Amino acid sequence: MIKPEHGVLSEIMTRKVVTIDISERVEEALRLMVKFDVGSVVVTDKDRPVGIITERDITRAALRGDSLLRLPVRGLMSRPIQTVTPDTEIWRTFELMLKLGVRRLPVVENGKVVGIVTEQDLTRWVLRIFYEPNLPAEIRSLVHNPKIEALTGRPRCPNCGHYQDECICVDTELTSED
Repeated sequence: MIKPEHGVLSEIMTRKVVTIDISERVEEALRLMVKFDVGSVVVTDKDRPVGIITERDITRAALRGDSLLRLPVRGLMSRPIQTVTPDTEIWRTFELMLKLGVRRLPVVENGKVVGIVTEQDLTRWVLRIFYEPNLPAEIRSLVHNPKIEALTGRPRCPNCGHYQDECICVDTELTSED
């Protein structure tokens, strides 16, 4: 049985993180979000995280009437970026996300992005803690899949076979899983 008070982010974080260089445009950030079916992209400068651009950031800019596709991501990203480390306790991450009003936090080690923790990661953890040691089969399939929405119909990368939001291949054509 997992002891909730001892859980750390390295146990639950999503390890595949979509990043974009600070010099890129919002249009490219949107392309990455669509390609990998994610709600955010971590903005980096020389591989160091400096901000995050989210669906929410883009939506708010669109409502202002900004011609946002040509804007550099640096003009739209949320900053300064709040990060956590792989050894951060899970309950502290819950607390921090609630205080900050955010749905995801990049996980950084030695100045490099090594993962991201999302509401979905935390939800899977809560389900696992709640039901252990007797996880029902339908719950087991939720908490052991890399993403909750992995249950049906997510596209896979034809090059590596991973779900598109886990794939880090460049310029791939995605096909639907049947």
